[in-house]
Amino acid sequence: MSPEAFDPEDARAALDDIADMRRELALKATDCPFWRHAVFAAITAVLVLASGLEWLPQAALSIAGLAGVAWVAADDRRRYGMFINGYRKGLTLPVTMALLAAMLGAVAFEYYARFTGLSLAVKLGIAAIAFLVALEASYAWNRAYCRELLGDAV
Repeated sequence: MSPEAFDPEDARAALDDIADMRRELALKATDCPFWRHAVFAAITAVLVLASGLEWLPQAALSIAGLAGVAWVAADDRRRYGMFINGYRKGLTLPVTMALLAAMLGAVAFEYYARFTGLSLAVKLGIAAIAFLVALEASYAWNRAYCRELLGDAV
């Protein structure tokens, strides 16, 4: 690019357009309804619970959970025009890693409950705790994403 072709005003306008798009995206992200967070938490809890069950219900719940993930991704694409992977770098990654660690712990408890013969009530309790942790993590992820888009202005 020659120096004559560089227009600082065009560059500033392009950067302003990017900032405007990031603000618009942050507004869409903050508009995420409760049901969307709850669906994410329910899918997570179903996948955790599956690991505490025998192979047939485990397979059925795992398939249901994966179908739920596919449905959420498709719904996000339809609703927002995109689906954002939770394993992206940035301010959201620590939230994702903390949730992953917590859910791996919940799965370990489910396996313990399964192989020591603990009751279904215990397994459902573990899944309920996983639901609550995933629900809060979904809100925390959303807050971190908005902070990142707005440059910590939120």
